[in-house]
Amino acid sequence: MQKQLGSRFSPTRVLTLTTCFLAMAGVKSSAGQSPTPSTAQKKSNFTTTTDVSLGVFGQLTPTRIPTSTTTDAIGTYVQQTTQGTSASAGVLGVVHQQFRPWLGYNANFGYSRFTENYSMGASSIPTAPIHPVGLFSQGSIGTNMYELSVASVVQGPHTKRFSTFAQLGGGVLSFLPTQRPGPTSVDFRALMVFGTGVNYKLSQRLGVRAEYRGLFYKSPDFQAQNSGVPVSKLFTVTNAPTVSIVYSFGSGSKREKANAVVH
Repeated sequence: MQKQLGSRFSPTRVLTLTTCFLAMAGVKSSAGQSPTPSTAQKKSNFTTTTDVSLGVFGQLTPTRIPTSTTTDAIGTYVQQTTQGTSASAGVLGVVHQQFRPWLGYNANFGYSRFTENYSMGASSIPTAPIHPVGLFSQGSIGTNMYELSVASVVQGPHTKRFSTFAQLGGGVLSFLPTQRPGPTSVDFRALMVFGTGVNYKLSQRLGVRAEYRGLFYKSPDFQAQNSGVPVSKLFTVTNAPTVSIVYSFGSGSKREKANAVVH
């Protein structure tokens, strides 16, 4: 009996069983950890991308008509100001660079030509039975508008060919009248730019971009150069839907590059 137990639990057999158990435990542990990529691997899937685009946009600025009314013992006074812009087309060039999905920028260069339309009306309605008195004037100024702005870009949901983004930033607009232009006739306005859009890949290098851009600024008045026009300085928003052709210098991830090579 003792001989049989000694043969079953000999040092050699015990060592062999222990080695097999440790090997199986190690394989199970490594198998459980392998599917989970590390944070460094996740970050390495995204590479810096750079692209340039050239597009056309529609310049659509709604007309503003603020009205003020004052009433006292003598009568009622009404003043109305109209400020609008004729619809036009423009060109937009953009340099875009993306460092992370949440960190990128656009450098925007735009130009459009349109007409600023102004009018001003005032009327006095006396309390006494006297005829009302009114005054009205209007005028227009042809304008060249130039945009220089920088916006922060955040990427949104995307697929193999489609990608979305949003941007928010600021810059400056310069307005140069088409009549009697000169160095002293330029109006500069601070600008806030915002918008969202979508990119579609035609190939690894070429793509199409459709986006909405909004420009928030105070309109030019050209007070010194056009004193005969009832100019006003009202805050306004220009809607600029844009379609562009995009040339990319690099894809968005190492995985996308590998897929492009395979296909």
